[in-house]
Amino acid sequence: MGRDLASAAELVKLAGALGTTPERVTFAAALDRDAIRQLRQRVVDALYDEHRAVFQRVAAITGVLPTPLNVRITLRAFSPLLAARVAGEMPPDRAAELANRMPVSYLAEGCVHLDPRRAGPLISRIDPERVLAVVRELVRRGEFITLGRLLDVASERVVRDVAAVVCDEALLRIGLYAESDARLTRAVAVLPAERLRGIVACALAGPSDLRSAGLALIGRLDDDRLRGRLADYAAEADDETLTTLLRTAIDDGAVGELLTAVAAMSPHAQRRVLALPALAEPDVRRHLAKAAATHPLRTRLATLLAPDGSY
Repeated sequence: MGRDLASAAELVKLAGALGTTPERVTFAAALDRDAIRQLRQRVVDALYDEHRAVFQRVAAITGVLPTPLNVRITLRAFSPLLAARVAGEMPPDRAAELANRMPVSYLAEGCVHLDPRRAGPLISRIDPERVLAVVRELVRRGEFITLGRLLDVASERVVRDVAAVVCDEALLRIGLYAESDARLTRAVAVLPAERLRGIVACALAGPSDLRSAGLALIGRLDDDRLRGRLADYAAEADDETLTTLLRTAIDDGAVGELLTAVAAMSPHAQRRVLALPALAEPDVRRHLAKAAATHPLRTRLATLLAPDGSY
């Protein structure tokens, strides 16, 4: 759909914001990732600002009622969507006080509809154990776009706590939809080495979409040393696994991300990967050459891929 994995993920998020399917937003596929994101942010602003005055009035009423009564009224009269819209207009301390008394399933559904512009101050005030319970429920529901959005406002402590209770596959899928490359990098950086190895192994052993999520993760990191560590872990896999990853990159339009990973590897790992027999296949060489010609690291990649001018 998009020209790369990051653009494809943005199209999925745009579809979610519009309440439709990715197939219905292919009109934006010609845009780059940043342009799709800007379009989505305008859509989100318009949707959340519509009828905002009404939700502000309801939020003001909650300020004069005791918390237990507010909780009872909310659970009986408001859907999670409406409650999330009202919560976005409340003082964060007050909204968090209510959230700490709400059922986890109700909060999880509300998170899907929470105004992303106001999520940070609210989430930072909710009891950490309740936050973890909500995260687990969102993972169970497969709400990875919501979790990727919330990653941007999560503290380092929350990231560590979430990583301790969420499986490697879920972390990969959350990372695919993270809003900020810088915030995603900081979140990955706090994970211990053994967890990073596990995440890479999970991506390599998983289905094609999970392998693509792993490539997207490496491609989005803005720390070259961290990217190199993950890429080196991947290079330790056997030839069959690496060849499968190569073919996934070609099939899913992720050759650019694959080349980013190769460029970040240590010299030993690069030699290991570039010695794969599959790289001698004409069709594979054509895909690599095409991606390398427009890659931001094309000068470096030209040296790696074609020291003898063969690509």
